[in-house]
Amino acid sequence: MFLKKLLVVIIIFSSFFLSACIYKRGIILFNKEPITEQNALKDSKTFYSGSRIYYLFIAPEEMENEFIRVQIFKMIDNAPWGGNEVVRTKDYRLMKNERYYHTDYFILYEKGRYVMQIFSHDDFQHPLALNDFYVQ
Repeated sequence: MFLKKLLVVIIIFSSFFLSACIYKRGIILFNKEPITEQNALKDSKTFYSGSRIYYLFIAPEEMENEFIRVQIFKMIDNAPWGGNEVVRTKDYRLMKNERYYHTDYFILYEKGRYVMQIFSHDDFQHPLALNDFYVQ
């Protein structure tokens, strides 16, 4: 009887650990200055309201789809179960020499904690990369 229970537990755990899908993730780096070769790896997390927030998205591998969606949402603490509010969504077309990265900037005026996520246009369920930052 004990062996049957142990076997069932092993099967359940192995189904969780062995059947999980792993998605390759890229990275998003934020900066207070325009991104150059010298400051590309200097990641900032805190920005002032009304200032430019520069970002660099580096893909995990060359993207076959030429369109990406950049989405920014604000984390809301006063929602009953926690929540978020989409603040900005924009689609970009990548040129052939930009299939590994994308860089741009945006401005936010409201203080809080934000999360940026980037999707390929062929999969809006699993982001290619995500990172959080704060606006003071």
